[in-house]
Amino acid sequence: MMDAALHLEFCRNSHRTECRLVQQLPPWKVVRGFERQDGESLVHLGNVSGGIFGGDRLRLRADLESGAHAMLTTSGATRVYRPRTSAPEAVLSSEFVLGRDALLEYLPDPLIPFAGARLLQRTSCTLECGASLLAWDVVAPGRSASGEIFRYQQMKLATEVRVCGRPVLQDRLLFEPDRFRPSAPAALGGYQYMVTFIALRAGASGTEVRLLEQELAAVTGEMQTTENAELWASTELPAHGVMVRGLLRSPLRIPNRLHSLWDTARRQICGRTAALPRKTY
Repeated sequence: MMDAALHLEFCRNSHRTECRLVQQLPPWKVVRGFERQDGESLVHLGNVSGGIFGGDRLRLRADLESGAHAMLTTSGATRVYRPRTSAPEAVLSSEFVLGRDALLEYLPDPLIPFAGARLLQRTSCTLECGASLLAWDVVAPGRSASGEIFRYQQMKLATEVRVCGRPVLQDRLLFEPDRFRPSAPAALGGYQYMVTFIALRAGASGTEVRLLEQELAAVTGEMQTTENAELWASTELPAHGVMVRGLLRSPLRIPNRLHSLWDTARRQICGRTAALPRKTY
């Protein structure tokens, strides 16, 4: 069992954002921040142990100073392994603090729970006025190639977003396949992959939020298929932004779907097109 911590700070220096490593405890591993064409700092989050084991406590924190622009992605899928019987659940906690006019794009690879896995994933985002957040999350049913579909024991997902000290999103999900069938209509209804996308700008007007929701709804409307392979919905948050959720039977279309949502939201919020981060240098 490991108690790991990674703390990053991003500061704006002239026309570029610099990344500072405050704390790094294994198995977290960050090489450095790579500068993108628009001055944004790109950081790859690595886990040298290859995954998360029972009882592990992994803590991630990123602080963006005023005007900083950062993109965080992972070097591969997050694998949650089967724990020992006596081991407590694994915990993955991520905290993002965005200063005034900062921009964070959090684009991790899928979360894959192995058979018997137990995981609590907590994600907290705090935004000051003018800050923007574009983030997605992909949850797989397990190692589908090995026939491990909903064979994990328990998965708890909790996401909280606060803007100027006020909560705008509290999203909590509990999956226990042995107790509640994921295929039930009140659960995933026969779908296997769950995708969540969040786009918001602190201080966006009601008109801007409605326009963003309409544009994202138009994108998701084009994703619906006649064979019911996908199910998508979008909703306005109480203020500042929009959340989109999708359920899919196959992972093959997920990358293109996420890029379409991300590009649409980025054009609306930032006035720039989206370019996928490089995974190797």
